Amino acid sequence: MSLSQILKSHQFPEPVIEIFTQHNITEFYPPQTQAINAGVLDGKNILLSVPTAAGKTLIAELCMLKNILQNNGRCLYIAPLKALVNEKCDDFTKKYSALNIAISSASSDAATSDTILSRQQILVATAEKVDALLRARAKWLIDSLSVVVIDEIHFLNDASRGPTLEILIARIRQLNPKAQIIALSATVSNAKSMADWLNAQLILSSWRPIPLREGVYLGEEIHFHNFPNREIKEDASHDISKLTSDTIKSKGQVLVFVNSRKSSQAASRELCGSVAKLLTTDEKKELAQIADEIVGSASAATKTCRQLGDIVKHGTAFHHAGLKPEQRKLIEQSFKNNLIKVICSTPTLAAGVNLPARQVILRDVKRFESGLGSSFIPVSEYKQCAGRAGRPQFDDYGEAVLLAKTLGESKSLFDRYIKANPEPIYSKLGNQAALRFHILASIAGGYVHDMNDTFEFLSHTFLSHQRLIPNLLDTIGDVFEFLTKEGFIEKTGFRFHATAFGQCTSRLYIDPASSIVLRDGLKKIEHGKSFSSIGILHMLACCPDSPLLKPGKSDTSEIEFFMNNYQDELFMTTKELPALENFILYLSVAKTTMMMAQWIEEEQEETICDQFNIGPGDIYRHTESNLWLLHAALTFSELFNFANLTWPLVHLKNRVKYGIKEELTQLTQIKGVGRIRARILFDKGFKNFKDLKITPLDDLAQIDKIGKTLAKEILQQLSKPTLENINADGNLSRLLKNY
Repeated sequence: MSLSQILKSHQFPEPVIEIFTQHNITEFYPPQTQAINAGVLDGKNILLSVPTAAGKTLIAELCMLKNILQNNGRCLYIAPLKALVNEKCDDFTKKYSALNIAISSASSDAATSDTILSRQQILVATAEKVDALLRARAKWLIDSLSVVVIDEIHFLNDASRGPTLEILIARIRQLNPKAQIIALSATVSNAKSMADWLNAQLILSSWRPIPLREGVYLGEEIHFHNFPNREIKEDASHDISKLTSDTIKSKGQVLVFVNSRKSSQAASRELCGSVAKLLTTDEKKELAQIADEIVGSASAATKTCRQLGDIVKHGTAFHHAGLKPEQRKLIEQSFKNNLIKVICSTPTLAAGVNLPARQVILRDVKRFESGLGSSFIPVSEYKQCAGRAGRPQFDDYGEAVLLAKTLGESKSLFDRYIKANPEPIYSKLGNQAALRFHILASIAGGYVHDMNDTFEFLSHTFLSHQRLIPNLLDTIGDVFEFLTKEGFIEKTGFRFHATAFGQCTSRLYIDPASSIVLRDGLKKIEHGKSFSSIGILHMLACCPDSPLLKPGKSDTSEIEFFMNNYQDELFMTTKELPALENFILYLSVAKTTMMMAQWIEEEQEETICDQFNIGPGDIYRHTESNLWLLHAALTFSELFNFANLTWPLVHLKNRVKYGIKEELTQLTQIKGVGRIRARILFDKGFKNFKDLKITPLDDLAQIDKIGKTLAKEILQQLSKPTLENINADGNLSRLLKNY
């Protein structure tokens, strides 16, 4: 079906047709044609359940463009991950810049004003960010919506993100039933049920622009399902090395999926020698520069950073959540530029950015699950990974390959994964924690006022559609009782409304259970309980919103020694938090506290990573979580008039942000001076702003890691009233009031 003819028949302006022509998009794929024929450009709701790269996003883009250009509409594009939000926003901005469409992105940790967001014609955002905007009663967002695109709607099945996405979809449909819903999904077995819930036409297809060959590698041969077998003639010591060398020699790239971070690093090391032999001289030079950028400064580089840099030099990389965001982005971009030939990753990459490869190898189909031991991965996860095989415009086909050692294992893999259908999607909204979180938000936002309102709203969710909770009204009653007992809501007449505590909890976007931990802990301090930074960090780790480190078998004695040393400084015990009676949770909370305690005592990142078996990205994630929970604690201190706690919390927040001891608190307020430079300056005798201000420029520039440019910037900052008026004794309350 000709794209230009269809667009002309739907009154698209010529510049739109020219944009697609420039991008070599002239014909619709079969699933896209199905969507057009089903009335997607006439405002019909659509659920597109088709494979990766089959053109789902193009249909969504056309619907958004039509509504903006013809009806002056506003469009919302919801993606599940921040990386996808940024990727889609960049793609849309580059593609449609000539149309002067206002496009912006917003994710859960991005502080963008409502004024700016309200001007956007296409807003790309995570579900969490949109939910937070609705909690703040962003009426401008819902009232003017004409198209809502829900990318990767199968994330409804995700235990952590699914409930928010489900509530958000139900809320949008409740507040603006006229908005067109465009849902995009990988193939799932109960897509019809999801489409019925959305009141949408289902477009279900297995068609792919790049044919996918799925097979099992056994005995130096890939045995494909419904395709001829292919022999691998490579002289290498490992099966994966043979497969990757064969693919790279034919100008392809490879993604290798393994079951753990440790395995991704080990697998990439095993491959880098054979891959390096296939690189050109120019590629090696470019990769060396990228490796240096990944490693960063020698003083801040961890062992993981150095290992990654060394492997990248050889055209290979590992990729997992333990890396810093900027490192992951460099790897992804280098892979897209065909400099990195192989990425070894945990399956999280498959659910993240658009990163196809000629060949996808699933080395591991089992992984360790807490409480279950070694378990087979779901079929849906295999299909998600396999769907990355085949690069549009580069490959004639894609290969998804499983590894077997015996004929029996090969047959089992065919039956379990290649010939199987993905599991159905089920609502994850039914647990008490998710319902407490979202029911409180509904009351605080003024969307519901009593149990009947809440039941009516929840009857529009996928949870209700699937009839997963037969006694939903009783469950809602239990939630209302909990929220009332803990002071989040109260009843006036026949209606419930959120208390100030409930409003704060909803706006802060934290679990009510976390608010209870913070409130009760702060009350103990206010009433005279002695405390320290360790005690506050332990309180933060007790919050359900805090990520926790898993204790290893050899950790117990060290953790218990730490806890015994600081026992008097802890104010969250099993009495206040009975859940800590669970020994594993007790150890996890304690280990997390230990790690953050070392961070604020300026322990080197490499030492922390080695001791706690984590990556630099984990330190970043824990730091961000602690900063937000400290912000929540400050908010509650102000709410409950705990004035004596403001300064200690502000002070600790600064230490957590930079990973510093108390003595560096003032120096880190200077832009360009972080934990390393602040320590260098302090050790050179510069204890505060006054010491720096009287120092000649040339003398300051001579200090290690300062230099003339930064020295000049430091002295310029110190001449401004914002810093000049801060007392030399380190009183930062005015400066940090926006923390």
